[in-house]
Amino acid sequence: MAKVFSELQKRSIPRRSFLASAGCALLLSSCSNNQREVLNDSMSIEKAQFLQAGFADGFTMPSTLVAGTPQRAPFFIYGSNGLPVVNNLPIEIVGEFVLPSGLAQKVSLPQYNEGISTPYFLLEFEISEEDQGICQLKIDSQELSQVVEFRVISQAETDLIQVGETMRIADTPTFADSNGYDPLCTRPEPCPFHDINLKDALTNDRPTILLVSTPGFCQTSICGPVLELLIELPKNSNWDIIHAEVYTEPAKITEATDLQELISPVIQTYGMNFEPCFIVAGSDNKVLARLDYAFDKIEMRKALDYLN
Repeated sequence: MAKVFSELQKRSIPRRSFLASAGCALLLSSCSNNQREVLNDSMSIEKAQFLQAGFADGFTMPSTLVAGTPQRAPFFIYGSNGLPVVNNLPIEIVGEFVLPSGLAQKVSLPQYNEGISTPYFLLEFEISEEDQGICQLKIDSQELSQVVEFRVISQAETDLIQVGETMRIADTPTFADSNGYDPLCTRPEPCPFHDINLKDALTNDRPTILLVSTPGFCQTSICGPVLELLIELPKNSNWDIIHAEVYTEPAKITEATDLQELISPVIQTYGMNFEPCFIVAGSDNKVLARLDYAFDKIEMRKALDYLN
């Protein structure tokens, strides 16, 4: 974790540890050696659109996509003005997914947009542990013609908790005990998900839902109001629902010389170098679903359905 967050500390806008650095916005101003955009001859520059990874692709930030387990990779469509396109988008993007071994398969990336301002297109895949390396998503349509590359790594290369693993013990703030968080929730009105410490929730044989996000510092059009979506979704009184902030004392971000000291225990314990993250675990504390980077109400609802 220290190495990952040493990169985060160099960023001028640290409050969005992934989105400000992994490519959803800032990479728009330059071409990556690892992503080639080939525009159709019939398209003008003004109307040009291109697909951009909405996750750590392994080139701009260490990859969090691992071989051997199901993975999700959200993509956004951007215009030539460097802004995400939100209107008149296709309901899906069809392309070819090329594995490091060279094997290829046709894939469809459906659009997700419920409850969020910027739609994304989701690639879901699983590759064998022996096939890790650089993958390609090839798109060739009238609107988009490009190749997007990203790395898939072994589970040994990341500490990020995976589906099927056991939830990890970490302290989170509650209304009764802030545990050093100030504030315990950056939402203007603190959310209701601070009644129980994660450490205690993992000992009571109840399902656990954990959302890691920092609503008070959401500054991009693609980070999404994920906390508000969770508040709106139907819930079971038998679930322990916990919201954890990214920073323990966000007011000190601008004056801190070492952001590592402000990173919340949950971020470090769960091996995250990004946010937001939504984790659903059963009463046995096994992770049933994990959503990263970008997700909408439909995906959150599907994740919660694992508990029904």
